[in-house]
Amino acid sequence: MPRNDASVQRTVLVLVVAACLVAGAGLASLGAAQGGAGLPAGGFDQMDVAPDDVLIEATVEPDGDAVWETQYRVRLASDDEEQAFEELRADAESDPEAYTDRFGERMRATADAAENSTGREMNVTNVTVTAERRELPQTYGVLTYRFEWSNFAAVDGDRLVVGDAVDALFLDETTSLIVSWEDGYRLGEVSPSPTETRDGAVVWEGPVDFTEGEPRVTVEPDGRSVGTLLLGALGLLAAVVAVVGYRRRSSGAPTSDGATPTSATESGPVAGGDSEAPAGAGAAGDAPGAGAGATTADPDAEAHEPESDSADDADSTAPVDEDLLSNEEQVLRLVEDNSGRMKQKRVAEELDWTAAKTSQVVTGLRDEGDLDGFRLGRENVLSLPEYDAGPDGDDGETEGESE
Repeated sequence: MPRNDASVQRTVLVLVVAACLVAGAGLASLGAAQGGAGLPAGGFDQMDVAPDDVLIEATVEPDGDAVWETQYRVRLASDDEEQAFEELRADAESDPEAYTDRFGERMRATADAAENSTGREMNVTNVTVTAERRELPQTYGVLTYRFEWSNFAAVDGDRLVVGDAVDALFLDETTSLIVSWEDGYRLGEVSPSPTETRDGAVVWEGPVDFTEGEPRVTVEPDGRSVGTLLLGALGLLAAVVAVVGYRRRSSGAPTSDGATPTSATESGPVAGGDSEAPAGAGAAGDAPGAGAGATTADPDAEAHEPESDSADDADSTAPVDEDLLSNEEQVLRLVEDNSGRMKQKRVAEELDWTAAKTSQVVTGLRDEGDLDGFRLGRENVLSLPEYDAGPDGDDGETEGESE
């Protein structure tokens, strides 16, 4: 972002906070606590106390929208503070719009400044407010604003880049910022180093003076979870194929020549060449590879090998029900059917998937080593690990010409 855009954005944030303080009680202590955070103050500007700490959390969704929650917390250490908070809670419950309208206007002004600097259309909606007592373990009064900020994060392919909407934010010593994300994503890059890294979140505790280009958090699909699902799906498919093959052989299913043994008399000559063979021997001939029964009917075990091979060949060439294939198997099968290489965009079109879903599945396959890929201009090209690029080894130009 150019420096002048960052300066304009930060100036607007300061003006928003200043307007907030003028509209409220104008307490100098509250201005010190909240002005540095670059975000609007809350209902505590109607009390004769300043929040002891402020917790700001932005939970980013896959489409770039974010759910924000801002908590203003004050320690209720005296009767006066207890009474003041109870009055605030009663007021917020009886007339919540008086709080949400004012807070929403200030946050929309912040989003407008971010929209101008990022070029993404933004809006703040669904603003709510609650006031409650909490034991943390001391007794606190907590005023919480919750709202949705559209296009807060930038969507870069299958990644989310968070932070440009609050570029050069300042957190004072009472304020903490948490950026969290949904399951299925993992942390990629973060700047500056957070105070704490959690499972699914990073935390900065003030005072922090983010410079231009900060904070920045990049999250990406968690390929490890996709790989685990792939292994489980492959194991299930192998078990299904094994059971189906066993049942076909043991029930006298048609072999590759179309013959289906219907009785011990018909199968007897095949097994031993003698129509008068004992019933036990004839029954053994009905099930190729049936172990001891087949040996009794015909000491020459090799006489049964062609029939057993034919049954196995019939199983291996049987069409696979697409409903039994996992997402990962569908991608691998499609790439294999296209000579071992195709563009990722075509995979999405062939499977009628969104670009985000295709990218997540492909990322998991690449992390597991089941699929390779490279850039061809602005396109992602996928290939099987054993794909032969040709004697010249140049598969980039070949792909470009063939497609």
